[in-house]
Amino acid sequence: MARGLFRHMFEDATDLFRLPSMTRDQILALVHTEGIEELTRLHAQGRGVIVVTPHLGPYELGGALLAVLGLPVHGMVEEIYPDTNSALASYRRATGMQLLSRNTGLRQLYRLLKEGSIVLLVADRVIGEGSEGLLVPFGDAMRSVPTGPAAFAIATGSPIVVGHIVRSQSGSPRYLLHVDPPIEPAGHDRVTLTRLVAARFETFIRQHPDQWYVFQPDWHPRDPGA
Repeated sequence: MARGLFRHMFEDATDLFRLPSMTRDQILALVHTEGIEELTRLHAQGRGVIVVTPHLGPYELGGALLAVLGLPVHGMVEEIYPDTNSALASYRRATGMQLLSRNTGLRQLYRLLKEGSIVLLVADRVIGEGSEGLLVPFGDAMRSVPTGPAAFAIATGSPIVVGHIVRSQSGSPRYLLHVDPPIEPAGHDRVTLTRLVAARFETFIRQHPDQWYVFQPDWHPRDPGA
């Protein structure tokens, strides 16, 4: 499984690096989509949407595909080394996806949702000191996941759409992008909404454990009452 994971990761990175030289039709031919109609419907209604995904499969390519389809996608990215950020940005923006800094873009994220844009968040691990996380059941143990997506959904009324992109079992097209039905924030608090999202993440990851690119051993004993 470990060998397969690194093979998938390097192959996914290769496809990301090819984006600037690929045509729209070539990018679309790489991916079969399921459930994307719900996302386009919400956008057509003028609603902001929070798309959340785990570090599963070529998640960067998933965001790029949404931009190729003409959706106003803004991806929030982690600040790492400046030169690395600059290099990655050229590939991430190749299809029209706009980028938001996790360190400085929170206020802009709120505004974009109010204006009806789509914000893409990778939200299966807590990043940075001071970030708020919630311990949730994950496999046979517990992991901490960020509560930010739920907080923004409640504050703006924007639905959360959970999705993922993984290698297709048939191999043609190469990838499968799946989008779940939206979760409306009404009637949920931050904890229950975060737990709903995490449960969907867990389902996806159990199905494709050799494509989950999280290497932080942030495991905690299972809470019997969780």
